[in-house]
Amino acid sequence: MPIMSIVNQAKGPLPITATFTAPSDGPAAFVLSGSVWGQSANQMIGVTIQLDGTTIGSAQIWSNGAATHRAVVPSYIPVTLTLAAHKVTLVATNANSISDLNDWFNVVLLY
Repeated sequence: MPIMSIVNQAKGPLPITATFTAPSDGPAAFVLSGSVWGQSANQMIGVTIQLDGTTIGSAQIWSNGAATHRAVVPSYIPVTLTLAAHKVTLVATNANSISDLNDWFNVVLLY
């Protein structure tokens, strides 16, 4: 299966936006990974991916500790693209999810 890196080791903070031209109009999947942190203990934190302005998925983790950067559990998000230019935007999943220059993000397209 071919791969295409959309966001490769992009440094935070969020939001991060990238544009790409879809290499296929068949079934595909985004793989989303990165890190975020929260100010309080015991909360869900994560990264949400938007495709052309529409939320399509997220990668999250439960954080037991406060003020600690956590790698989110990578997420595979199925999509069917059109052969056109598209925009991917990464945003914080919720108000508890904080990112800064110590956080890194990746989006890979499997097609």
